[in-house]
Amino acid sequence: MLGIDVADQDGRVDWTAVKNSGKTFAFVKATEGVSIKDSAFVHHWQTMKTVGIIRGAYHFFHPHTSDPVQQAQEFLKTLGKLEPGDLPPVLDVEVTDKVNSQAVISAAKLWLAEVEKAFFQQTKKAIKPIIYTFPSFWTELGNPSDFASYPLWIAHYGTQNPSIPGAWQGQYLIHQYEGDISGVAGVSGRADLNRFNGLQLGDSGLRVKQLQQQLKDIGLYTDAIDGKFSESVKNAIVSFQTSKKLQADGIVGIKTWVALLWI
Repeated sequence: MLGIDVADQDGRVDWTAVKNSGKTFAFVKATEGVSIKDSAFVHHWQTMKTVGIIRGAYHFFHPHTSDPVQQAQEFLKTLGKLEPGDLPPVLDVEVTDKVNSQAVISAAKLWLAEVEKAFFQQTKKAIKPIIYTFPSFWTELGNPSDFASYPLWIAHYGTQNPSIPGAWQGQYLIHQYEGDISGVAGVSGRADLNRFNGLQLGDSGLRVKQLQQQLKDIGLYTDAIDGKFSESVKNAIVSFQTSKKLQADGIVGIKTWVALLWI
């Protein structure tokens, strides 16, 4: 359950080679602020789909120098339609533009609301964008709890156990564990390395509770919504995986997670 993320400055990407090296998913930069569009995005976005990489797009957020709603609209225009099997859009929150924490938080909420509204209109599904950030940056913001309902992509290098801001109760979706690495298969320049945080028997917490609710909503789970990945949850996952012709191992890896997202 490994992946990469790249932007145009990272050089050419041979997506077939990326996939053949064992990478399952990737994120590519789409936009930054209002006016910057990644020159490689269209090529990356189309090619990832063709070769079978689970794809996601991110927006580098500027909370002060550009209007957040306009940023969201430019991101949506650049991305086009989200398709079944795609990862949710990502808001990359890592700069303040020298404004205070509350201004950053308020601006981020406006971007998220605009993107959520647009994708609900398009897909009729309540797809929550992913928040990307660093532990130190979130601390700088004052550890806001306003975004705990959004999946977390945390950047924390040189460790297998990333530091998670308190609002997420230790739960995260993706760990960016190395940044700007050269020699990544298929990438001529540099790339960031990521690991999807799967769920399996014995796990517990907020993400398991959300999973239980999803399974209950589609009629595969009838036990308590208690945040515990029990045998009943595993059996429900196996049933779902079998119905979707996925590997029926009872583990919520990225393929299963994305499939659940789009039901």
